[in-house]
Amino acid sequence: MILLNTPIRPRAAAAACALALSSLNAHAGRPMTVDDAAILLPGQCQLETYALHDAQHNEYWATPACNVGGTWELGAGASLGSNAHYGRLQAKTVFKPLQTDGWGIGLVLADQFRSGRGLDGDVSVNVPLSVSLRGDAVLVHFNAGMVRAQAARITDASWGTGAEFRLDARNSLTAEVFGQQRNGSRYQFGIAHALIPDRLQIDASWGRRMTTRGAGEQAITLGMVLQTN
Repeated sequence: MILLNTPIRPRAAAAACALALSSLNAHAGRPMTVDDAAILLPGQCQLETYALHDAQHNEYWATPACNVGGTWELGAGASLGSNAHYGRLQAKTVFKPLQTDGWGIGLVLADQFRSGRGLDGDVSVNVPLSVSLRGDAVLVHFNAGMVRAQAARITDASWGTGAEFRLDARNSLTAEVFGQQRNGSRYQFGIAHALIPDRLQIDASWGRRMTTRGAGEQAITLGMVLQTN
């Protein structure tokens, strides 16, 4: 999930989020920000939670999502923060499901808004393209989209690319870079561990804003994903 005008987006996505494979280790949800071309299985639900800390504030996100009707994954998230509270609505579908050693493509529509301002927030559209390599041992994701800041009446392009590296049945590493036209770019590294395969995952990430001078804004997250059958 691409960052909008707030410092960090939920992996829903939040940013993310988003499963087409049956394993928690085989999707671009937590701890990644870049999204994948995959959704939850029909009737399946999940809850993504994480805490974020950077030099300016703390945020605590919870984002439940379910596959509704078999073709759409719908999610609604909320955050508590030291500076402001946010909400997020998201709908995601896939046009071509991601398959082992193949590729997939999808569509993500989202609205992230500040508490007390209704739904007048950052509206985004994102197209994720995913590629599976080496029997799903490596998953590569490419994102391209647009973000409309309703209050400022500004539309920016957004982008991202990232990869997941499966170490074994329970552990994986992630690396990604993503950005927005007027909001700069970030890079991020993450690790995920399945406490209960296909059910419960814990994860962490560390990232930094790209800058030509000095140290960029750093952010650390700790998260958990709970998934139903």
